[in-house]
Order: sequence, then structure tokens, then C-alpha cells
Amino acid sequence: MGLPAQKHKMTLEDFLAWEAEQPERWEFFNGEAFMMAGGSDVHNAISLNTAFALRQTLRGTRCNVFMSDVRLRLAESDDLFYPDVFVTCSDADRARRQVKEDPVLIAEVLSPSTEAHDRGDKFAAYRRFAGLKTVLFLSQDRAHVECFTRGDDGRWVLSEASGETARLALPAFDFELALADLYRDLPDAEATDPAPILPPSTPRPPPAA
Repeated sequence: MGLPAQKHKMTLEDFLAWEAEQPERWEFFNGEAFMMAGGSDVHNAISLNTAFALRQTLRGTRCNVFMSDVRLRLAESDDLFYPDVFVTCSDADRARRQVKEDPVLIAEVLSPSTEAHDRGDKFAAYRRFAGLKTVLFLSQDRAHVECFTRGDDGRWVLSEASGETARLALPAFDFELALADLYRDLPDAEATDPAPILPPSTPRPPPAA
């Protein structure tokens, strides 16, 4: 998930040099930088649960599960993303340390401030990963998951599961995920922060090309 910064077109090399000096994490899409929004404790818990459930299910395979500290690069356009959770099974990705390029599954936990971007431009970019089979969108407000699966004809088909007793079949893989595992032990929904944590009012913008 990400929020758009001021629009300044730049090259990937410019972006990487600039991002290394920033205290926040930024994604790079279509020549522009997008600052990663801070996630809630619920968002974090669902992401952790999803990564753990996938790791347990894929144990003993050649697949690896990563969270949002590892970047995903769309090589054809040099876009860089930090998905909440993703899975890669390629030998080439096992040899890469900082950036992966061959996802088979991506999961995003939706937030009100970033849902439109996640479902729109970001999902469109994800679909350009040639080997990507599945994209999951997980709600924060209730136990509900949308599963988009790429068919043999290249079309994406939606299936959904709702409720903590439900199970979500992943047609591209030979397993299911129990929503009870994805939504277990979430923080108290009634908890509130004493004050919102805001980003700096005048963030340093990326350099103009």
C-alpha cells in the first residue's frame, strides 16, 4: 500500500539514490515515488497471520514467503513495490537478496486510505508479472478475502470467502486457507490512539528529472 508523493519523474537510479536517504519507505511506480502509509496494528496482525499461514502451507516446497520489508521489482518497467505479503518459487529469486522479481502470489491488506490505489493502478501493475497466479485482497474490517486467479487463458477470475469459519480455495494452488487463521488474535477493535501519528508536514520531495 502506498500514498502518492509530489509528482517528480525520475529514473530508477535517481530513485534508489534518493530513497536511501529517506526515513520512510517509498515505492516507485511509473517514474514517480509513493510513500508507504503507516499501517495499523490490525493491518500488521493480518499480514503476519497471512504470511505465517502461507509459510506453514508451503513448508517443504521450493517456495518462500516474504513480507513488506522485501521489495518486488517489475523488471519490464523498473517499478518497485513493497507488497504486504508475497510468495516466490523461482531459483533466480532465491539467488537475489534485496529485490525479488518472480512472484506467484501477492496479498494486500486493504486500508481506507490506500484501497483505491491497491485495487486500481497497483493491481494493474501486478497483473503484468508474467508468472503471477494469484492476488489476494484482505479486508481489515471483517473476515473477508477476495482471491483473483489468472486462468490458462490469461483472464483473471474472482472468488471470495467471508466469515471466520470459511475457507478460501486458491485455484492456482493445491490448498485452501482458513480465514480463522488469517484473522486470529487481532487487536481489540475498540482500542484508540491518543493522537494520530502524522507524516512530516513538509516531506522532502524526490528530485526532478
